[in-house]
Amino acid sequence: MGLTTDRDTTSLAPLAMVLAQLPLPVAVVDLETTGGHFEDDRITEIAILRFDRGRISRHQWLINPQKQISSFIVGLTGISNEMVEHAPTFDVIAPELLPLLRGHLLVAHNSRFDYTFLRYAFARNNLAFAAPTLDTVSLSRRLYSEFFKHNLDSIIERFKIDIDANERHRASGDVLALSQFLALSLAEKTAEPWFKQWRALVKPAYLTSKVSVPLREQIYALPDEAGISVWRHTETAPAEIYVHAQAFSEIMAKLSKKVSAQSGLEPPASMTFMPAKSQLHAYFLLGQQRQQNNIDVVDIDHQNAAKSRQHWYTIQFRLNQRGQLQPHIKPLHEGILTQRPYGLFLHRQAAKRALAQWAREHQLCPAVLDIMPQSLKASEPCPRQAINECDGHCKSDDATSLHNQRVLKYAHLLPVTDWGNRHELILTERHKFSHQYIQLRMQSGCLQLDERHWYFHPNLPKLLKQRLKHPDDVEVVA
Repeated sequence: MGLTTDRDTTSLAPLAMVLAQLPLPVAVVDLETTGGHFEDDRITEIAILRFDRGRISRHQWLINPQKQISSFIVGLTGISNEMVEHAPTFDVIAPELLPLLRGHLLVAHNSRFDYTFLRYAFARNNLAFAAPTLDTVSLSRRLYSEFFKHNLDSIIERFKIDIDANERHRASGDVLALSQFLALSLAEKTAEPWFKQWRALVKPAYLTSKVSVPLREQIYALPDEAGISVWRHTETAPAEIYVHAQAFSEIMAKLSKKVSAQSGLEPPASMTFMPAKSQLHAYFLLGQQRQQNNIDVVDIDHQNAAKSRQHWYTIQFRLNQRGQLQPHIKPLHEGILTQRPYGLFLHRQAAKRALAQWAREHQLCPAVLDIMPQSLKASEPCPRQAINECDGHCKSDDATSLHNQRVLKYAHLLPVTDWGNRHELILTERHKFSHQYIQLRMQSGCLQLDERHWYFHPNLPKLLKQRLKHPDDVEVVA
């Protein structure tokens, strides 16, 4: 049940007036939970003290966590199983709670705890929630570096904050104590130095004022999950596309006042966001966009990768003038491939060594493949033929078809760096909360888009290597 009042608390009125200068309303938040595990535990109580344009409002709910509360947690918080038995579940209060948090600056003591629990709880109900946060533990350390302890009990004792013992470790009591700390530290340190530390701790930083109101609202509604965003500055200019692991945080950071001032990056006139089940799925969506539309890839991770490491290489087979399939070592750049890649290599020499070894293992003619140590003239005998390892029949016209068939039969066995014989994979990528999934096929480090198109990005080998450390839902095809 929510409790809301517009009556200003006398002691917090100066704080409310100062916070009214900020670009976002502030929600001071505290949660009580069944434990500290983000995925397994659940919220039992939420309290919010909301500061919006000088007005203060309180909101509080007991929540049925739909799981047993341990005796240890009952002793710590005073919230028993009987107290929450008839309380609403999170899905019931979520539509009322979300507008009180979305588009706000979430302030909490150890904000990562409260923010992550809230984000996971909304996600379980198919609601996207993300917000900039400020951790008051860090704020206390910056403002009062002479003190060693900065937990809430220490702050309450240091500032002589009046709070009933029964209210400590209850969400409403802790929110009021934290708000009193903000008010008292503001009065003691004065606004300018207090705000300097405050602004430095907001993560991600505030959006630049150039971001339009509709775009701002769209950004605040984004999930902090994987996906791609397509930016358009004008209707006629080429679109830009960004790949995200945490869309909200990355777009906020990209369009923050600090970054925009340094980089000259202008916010888009419009933006389209496409959610993904995982980062690999996000790159698959990027490949689809590249295949279907004329879109420029402006991916900061891609740019950094290109500066910091050499190109990747693969092998493609083409017919020569005699109709013989021969390998060609090709550098892999970001983009669409219209021929299937075979093997993945860090440099050309590794590809050449792999081709020689592959030809020996599968009894393929290096002369026909044109991978001899040096090219042969048409009149020169093959070195293998000269030492009676070959009768020369492999270069005849009637042997070409058979040789080509063997090349295609074994081409997919060319090695793939770092994961060796796992040449072709089917990956089942599942969303963490909705459990929706998509199956992606990868060949030689490239994502297969359809029967005739593959997509490569310099970040894919690293992502795939990380994915293979957790081999659940990974099927090795070849």
